[in-house]
Amino acid sequence: KLAAHNGMKDVKKLKKQAAEYKNMAHKYKRNFGRAEQEQRKALFNEAHKIIREAGKTEQFLMDEILAKAEIITATLVGANHYTVRNLKFEVVVIDEAGQALEPACWIPILKAQKVVLAGDHQQLSPTIKSAEAARNGLNNTLLEKCALRHPEAVVLLKEQYRMHETIMGYSSGVFYQHQLKAHVSVAQHLLFEQDLPLLFVDTAGCGFNEKAEGTSTVNLEEAAFLIKHLTQFVAELEAHYSAENFPTIGLISPYKQQILVLKEALASADLQRYVDKISVNTIDSFQGQERDIIYISLTRSNNNNEIGFLSDIRRMNVALTRARKKLVVIGDSSTLSKLPFYADLIAYAEEKNAYQSAWEYV
Repeated sequence: KLAAHNGMKDVKKLKKQAAEYKNMAHKYKRNFGRAEQEQRKALFNEAHKIIREAGKTEQFLMDEILAKAEIITATLVGANHYTVRNLKFEVVVIDEAGQALEPACWIPILKAQKVVLAGDHQQLSPTIKSAEAARNGLNNTLLEKCALRHPEAVVLLKEQYRMHETIMGYSSGVFYQHQLKAHVSVAQHLLFEQDLPLLFVDTAGCGFNEKAEGTSTVNLEEAAFLIKHLTQFVAELEAHYSAENFPTIGLISPYKQQILVLKEALASADLQRYVDKISVNTIDSFQGQERDIIYISLTRSNNNNEIGFLSDIRRMNVALTRARKKLVVIGDSSTLSKLPFYADLIAYAEEKNAYQSAWEYV
């Protein structure tokens, strides 16, 4: 709006005039005495005077536009931009507050009479690269603190419009006290009649052992199994969908190295016809996204019941709620069941007739 304002023509003229004065001041002269020095100084002074005038005019135009605006959007840090720095607001809404660093939140909050923090503190908090800062509480968001200290101020949006109710069910129970409901438009939507919206494929006893790759973890056999399972399922889908309206697919894992393995396996699989429909990325990178079909490679399989990243159940809440119509979780129950969260997830799958052993496919 500022660029299209008629007054910006005058601002541009002033800036152009200031630039011309500066160019004149910088012109090389063979003889440069006191008179030339004074002339150069006068040109610079005039240029700076014009620039200040242009700045004041631009700020006036900006203030005029903002005064008429009912809603102003900005990033948290952007709320301190010179154009809005001195403004006050009746209400400030911070979206995705579960991903916002508290210090940044205070920039717009200090301008507000009332604050609304919108987000989910049961999903991933912002990534903190400094271990010391994380230990000292930087990874505890303002949203999380407010939800814990002022539960009376919390309002839960109870109806979701993304996923089948069976996919939603486990997270609703664990994280949201069974209060989430699926809207009628999505509650029973399937990829095709008789398809299962949820599947937990147990690799226990298959010998799909994890390996350390630097600071990450990979499970080559599990990745190969996932691609095999996906290839078979895609063949089923071909009876119901054309290439143009084929369902979108996401392959996710907590481990970057496992993602690289999955990408390599996918490149050599018989799925190239649908490669533009398939995304492969870490769980963290998938926060906020959704696909028709989600495959999760949990990766961990060892005799010591070590599960690493998987112990952060907020990360799994993100993973389990990305799918619209079908969620396939692949993991080793003997390793995972050490944590009640996974034991209960497997029990939930069994209750929904959604538990299978990888032996059925091997």
